[in-house]
Amino acid sequence: MNILTLKIPESLHSALQVASERRQISKSAVVREALEKVLADELKQTTPAANWVGRWRGALSGKESATPTDERVAHILSKHLS
Repeated sequence: MNILTLKIPESLHSALQVASERRQISKSAVVREALEKVLADELKQTTPAANWVGRWRGALSGKESATPTDERVAHILSKHLS
């Protein structure tokens, strides 16, 4: 899992603390759930190629880099995911 560090105003931190205690889950879990809800539409709007590249970016080594609009990636995905 990745780690994210961010600055939030005191009022938002207080609300986060209250939600965490009330629901008896970590503040990280509350933030993850909130981000998932907010970003759900963004995640639905990405292409299969973008999802694939995002999942594997940084995990594979090589000289070439792939982008979500890379025709080779789109071709591979269409061939193997159809």
